[in-house]
Amino acid sequence: MVGRPSKAPERRDQILDAMEVCVRAHGIGQASMRRIADQSGLSLQMVSHYFGNKEKLVLAFVMRVGEKLAVEVDSAISGATPQAELTSLVQFLCSDRYKRIPGNDVIGREIWGLAERDTDIRSIVWGWYDRSISSISETISKAYPNASPTRCRETAYAILCLTEANEFFSGIGDTSLPSKAAEAAAFGLLGLLAMTEDTTTAS
Repeated sequence: MVGRPSKAPERRDQILDAMEVCVRAHGIGQASMRRIADQSGLSLQMVSHYFGNKEKLVLAFVMRVGEKLAVEVDSAISGATPQAELTSLVQFLCSDRYKRIPGNDVIGREIWGLAERDTDIRSIVWGWYDRSISSISETISKAYPNASPTRCRETAYAILCLTEANEFFSGIGDTSLPSKAAEAAAFGLLGLLAMTEDTTTAS
């Protein structure tokens, strides 16, 4: 006799979805286990069964936010050539779509606050960015094969700094700056990399 499939993954996602709603509306500090249980439609005992306590629930939530962010970044790399892939990635990182990903909106800023005080959260959050830097760096290196790995990673880091600042300022309501300014600056960094690559090749 075949047993019924476990509902654990579905229940965990249901609880984490509810936590996302609560964090967006009230912040992590006010997203109590009771509030999350009410939002999920499950009992408090059920939430405790799957996650144990608030600390473990927050860790699971932060990990899921990071996983979703990584998937979005990886899926943005598309194009018929390495240059086209890089262009699509930079445009995505400067787009409204990137700004709306949970790790980049108010939820991301809530998590940043925790990361300042909690070493476990800090480690997870840095893991997000380290993976993003590596993904951007690999895409750059394909488009500029003569550039050194160090230069590719430094440029990837600088581009991510630009796009994260762009997301942050947009998030607090500053609409006076040109929406394409960060994108233009990112392509400017790639232009400098191309000039360096040409010089290295010529020498």
